This record gives sequence, structure tokens and C-alpha cells, in this order.
Amino acid sequence: MPNRPIAFIDTETTGLDPRSHDAWEIAVIMRHPGHPDLENLFQLRTSLALADPKALEIGRYKERFVVPDSEFAIELPTATWAATAVLTEADLMHSLAALLDGATLVGSNPAFDDRFLTKLFNEAGLPPRWHYRTVDIATMAVGHLYGQAYTLTKQNCDAEYYGRADRLLADGWRSYELSRLMGVEPPNSLDAHTALGDARWARDVYDAITKADAFYTATDEQLVEMVLGPRSQDGAA
Repeated sequence: MPNRPIAFIDTETTGLDPRSHDAWEIAVIMRHPGHPDLENLFQLRTSLALADPKALEIGRYKERFVVPDSEFAIELPTATWAATAVLTEADLMHSLAALLDGATLVGSNPAFDDRFLTKLFNEAGLPPRWHYRTVDIATMAVGHLYGQAYTLTKQNCDAEYYGRADRLLADGWRSYELSRLMGVEPPNSLDAHTALGDARWARDVYDAITKADAFYTATDEQLVEMVLGPRSQDGAA
């Protein structure tokens, strides 16, 4: 997987059932090995005839949907993309196909997003070309907890660490609680249930699990800055 492109994804949809509902907002944060992450955010016009009002409320569709009248879709500015662009259906599908080709989808319950993306591609007559195995950050967090229990049990000859993991998960796999256990604060009220906000959150949880803390990878000079703060150009703290 490290050599495969990663797509941190999230979709906002008109409901929970892809048979009658559709994605109206799609965020894709692409990560290619050795390159900075690139954020992509799209909104597309879709029928609201069968939309679930609760789903639209949760995603704040009325407040946030900005596709101009008579247009199909729009690409929105992000931290790594400054422009706003109106897109035809062909434009949108070309962009998504190019982004997701061969990628592993990572997210919070990415199987949900996979189903809506697959529907979108099928309706456009395009084969989904991302990797068939998605990666769920909640599942990763649970595995991380039990991995810690395994290591500590071996080190201390005490299986109580498994009991601690069991108790932490006794009420189910709640993604926000798991996120905090990984040291990542979940999205705030403005970012939650927005495609880009949730895709960024998925990326941060993934990185918290798969990357070493900066303290352990820092140079001696960087460690000094962590302790003393950055120095001015003349060398004064």
C-alpha cells in the first residue's frame, strides 16, 4: 500500500441508500508517494425528488450547495487548489477517474462512499478503477489498540491490557472516540459533515496511526526548536 496512491475520501449524499440517493459533494485528498497531498472538492447537481430531508439537513445542503443554476458541477477552492471551475458531467467524471485510478480509498466507513462513487461511475458508463479493498480509519484504530495490547502483554506478561482495550470498545466502535484515542480531535461543528472536513479528518487519523511522532524523527536542531521555540535570524530566542 505505501507505493499505491491513497485517496482520502468523503461524500455528502441525499440519503443513505445508493439505490435511491446520490452524492452531491465529493472530496478527494490524493497522496502519491514522495509528493505533497493535493485536495480536490466537487459539488454536483442531482435530483432531490427522493432525498432524505434529514440527510440534507445534516450536510447543510441548503446553506452550502453552490453549483450555479443550469450547471452540472463545480470544483471548489481548497488549501491546494485556488480556482473555482464550472464542470460538465464529462469534465467531472474525467477528473474523478484520473484521481482515483489505482488508488486505495481511505475514510471513515469508506465502503459507504465507495457505493455512491460506484453508482456515479456506473451511470456515466465508466468502470471504477480504484482498489477493491477500502481502508476504514475506525478499523485501523481498533487494530492499533489491540496491537498495543499485544505488545504490552508480551512485555509485561499481563493480559490485562486486552481487558483495557475491551473496556474502551465496550460501547461500540464510535469513530469520534476512537479518533481522540489516536490523539486526533474530530472535526468541529463547521467542518463535520462536510466532504473536505471529513476527508481531512480521515487523513489525520490515518497519519496518527501510521506515522512516527515528529519527536522521534526530528533532527537535533528541530528538537531544540521544539523545546526553546524558533530562533530569530540574529540567533536570539
